[in-house]
Amino acid sequence: MRQTQPLSRADQVDIARRFGLKAALFATAAGVTGGIVPGLSNFVMKEANAQEKAKYRLRFGASVISPTNEAYLRTGVYDFVKLVEEKSNGEVAIQVIDKSQGCAETTCGERVINNVLHIGSSSPQNLGSVMPYSIALDWPFLWRDRTEYLNFLYSKESNRLYRDVLRKAYNVVPLYGSGEMRNVMMGLKYSGKPNIVSPAALQGAKIRITNSEMISGFAQSMKMNPIPLAWTELLEGLKSGVVDAAETWPGAAVGFGMQSVLAQDVGVEFSPGFEMVFISASTFDKFPDKIKTVFMEAAHETMRTAYDGVTEAQNKLVGNGANPSADAVYAKSNIKHSRLTEAQREEFRAIGSVDKNPQIYDATRKKLDQIAGLDVYGALKELAAKLAGKPLQPNKWWV
Repeated sequence: MRQTQPLSRADQVDIARRFGLKAALFATAAGVTGGIVPGLSNFVMKEANAQEKAKYRLRFGASVISPTNEAYLRTGVYDFVKLVEEKSNGEVAIQVIDKSQGCAETTCGERVINNVLHIGSSSPQNLGSVMPYSIALDWPFLWRDRTEYLNFLYSKESNRLYRDVLRKAYNVVPLYGSGEMRNVMMGLKYSGKPNIVSPAALQGAKIRITNSEMISGFAQSMKMNPIPLAWTELLEGLKSGVVDAAETWPGAAVGFGMQSVLAQDVGVEFSPGFEMVFISASTFDKFPDKIKTVFMEAAHETMRTAYDGVTEAQNKLVGNGANPSADAVYAKSNIKHSRLTEAQREEFRAIGSVDKNPQIYDATRKKLDQIAGLDVYGALKELAAKLAGKPLQPNKWWV
């Protein structure tokens, strides 16, 4: 059997320079020996050749996503890249720059807008600082579950109310989204305490929030104390007691190792929590129609498979699914999951909805309405009512 040895850093850089980052990664995994080029495995050479023949070479800033947390999040970014490259028959080669090496959640949008990166991913809340309209789907209690907002993204109405507005305002093309709904995650201060099932039990708690007007509004309506805190500081913040709780979606919480400082997941499901993948319109518009179709078809397929992937992760890995495994994180970490009844969720809704708190959301409504040229919340509320209770409907929004 042929003996292998790890590549040196210099070898990795050389392969990446000559054949692309993907070839270097596979070569590292293969542990090739001998001369740099002669020693590459057939598989690596295939990848290198694909890089050589690609007509379109794109950089994808996958923000904080990594193969490790992807198992919990199921954003589909790696599947999406693979589909684009396969469906384009190698004409498109995408370099995935993940693990915050290409951009952070708060900077991916800016770098795509400025064409430093061609493709990016981020949660809409984190995009809000550079793309204010990105938060337009995040109104508290607008959607009752993740199927509803994903059905919106699959619908043709998403063009007029969301996709076309983002393109016109920020020169980006939204491709697809994948995620869950945002819950309130209680820190260790709440260990041993009864499950939280009403808004009254949240009053006064210091909650870490994403830098988002929507999330801040929700916290205010619950009479919590919203504290903006960087995601990278959250674990220490919960551990030290700087904050009592956090708002995020379950896959994100355990995907980034928060389970050691969490005692309870309150299933409020008040707002979408998802990653959106988007491409620079300047880049997209240069593609011939067949390549544009490749991107749309890959986005459509990825959003569908990622939906099922989230369900699988909820049950097998996270523990917040309908049939959680005894080996899932929630069970192993003793995180209580407060599954609210419809009546209990309605109590949260009655206190925290946009309609019940017009003064909190008035400025946000005016800002988004001005960008879109229509009553954004009103139009989305009407559409959400039509989508309520329907199963996933993966329509092709671009045809």
